[in-house]
Amino acid sequence: MLKKFFCILTVFTLIFASVAVPAYGYTPSTFEVDAEGALLVNLDTGDKLYSKNTDRKLYPASLTKLMTALLLYESTTELDSETVTVSENAIKSLEGTDSSTGGLKIGEELTVRQMLYVLLLSSANDAANAIAEHVSGSISEFVTLMNSKAAALGMSGTHYANVHGLHDIDHYTTVNDMYALTKAFLDVPLLKEISYSTKYKLEATNMSKERNYTTTNLLMLNNGQTCTAAKYKGQAYYYKYAKGVKTGYTDNAGRCLISTATKNGYTYLCILMNSPVYDDIGNKIRIEFGDTKALYEWAFNEFEYKSVLQSGEIVSEVPVGLSWDTDFVSAAPSADFSTVIPKAADTSTLGYNVKWYKESYDAPIKKGDVLGECDVTYGGEVLGTVTLVATQDISRNILLYIGRGVGDFCKSVFGSAPFLIVLGLIIAAIVIFIIVCIAMNSPRKKRRRY
Repeated sequence: MLKKFFCILTVFTLIFASVAVPAYGYTPSTFEVDAEGALLVNLDTGDKLYSKNTDRKLYPASLTKLMTALLLYESTTELDSETVTVSENAIKSLEGTDSSTGGLKIGEELTVRQMLYVLLLSSANDAANAIAEHVSGSISEFVTLMNSKAAALGMSGTHYANVHGLHDIDHYTTVNDMYALTKAFLDVPLLKEISYSTKYKLEATNMSKERNYTTTNLLMLNNGQTCTAAKYKGQAYYYKYAKGVKTGYTDNAGRCLISTATKNGYTYLCILMNSPVYDDIGNKIRIEFGDTKALYEWAFNEFEYKSVLQSGEIVSEVPVGLSWDTDFVSAAPSADFSTVIPKAADTSTLGYNVKWYKESYDAPIKKGDVLGECDVTYGGEVLGTVTLVATQDISRNILLYIGRGVGDFCKSVFGSAPFLIVLGLIIAAIVIFIIVCIAMNSPRKKRRRY
């Protein structure tokens, strides 16, 4: 059996000689992403196909408003009856900032639903301020709430200093943290619906006539606009598969864009942060839309969802004791494992890095008992981790079990320090006794008489 095990191990080593590393993603061969931070994720599987500086501290600009919207939604159940009143501070605190607004007026009243549309579609900083005061009583208290929510979502690299995203050195996040926030945001059907909208008509309010708002995401607008950046010169910004989620811009944050795209049954999320604002000769550009489209098309054209491992498919073996019939138990995935990998990938080149929870197992073992886990790798990238379970029942041999018990008892008793000390004293006493007896019984020389 031992020989069999080493044979199997050798075969696995030769065939699946890949090193599992805590990394993910592939590199496009036909283009480079200019954003400082980027992430492309398959939302159906969670597979991360492309990443760049995902843990680097970056400024989020108006991506901040995803958190503002989420907290407003969570603060009420009355979307259409609860009203948000715009205060003087909400408006005047933005004077001189040259920031985007929704054209709201002091004293204007909007429902929660209306305010969410204005906030997200037009990236309105006045709406963000009004929301903060409505929910928490003050902007500063709302910022505290934002940071608490960020902590709850595991956004350890994030700190909020305001509610809209205007530049502040203490207002920062990471691409990975924005991914966590975006997932929470898209889990709310209403917020997803709003961010996926291209236009919104705000009915007349107490302070204003009817107004129309349009999304700031040019990927969603089929209006004939084309890229001016040399990299994508003349290409349309519009991408019919794209939806949502949020744009952002400040001089310090650069161009930021979060969006999704669905095609042929696949849905991807793309996050770009700090894309260039100017080209090499100083012209303003919107390269974030071109890079996003390129990433989506790369994913749709080059990758597919494939079955990698099936439940019951033996991956490896681990030693087993107390069994008369076998020295090893085989292990297989507890469930089928599929993932997104390149269409051209040869599944026979996949790597399997097995991690046993124990170096060996004792019978009895039941089919389905968890034995360890296995990282599935491709090209040095970890595709996922599967749980390994026993593929068969292995019964315990009673004689081997008793024999081990006796052996363990003897070892514990006779190998203990107190026993060894007592044994040593007994042996010493016996030796001394023997010496004394020999001395007492030895013949003495008789004295001569004169």
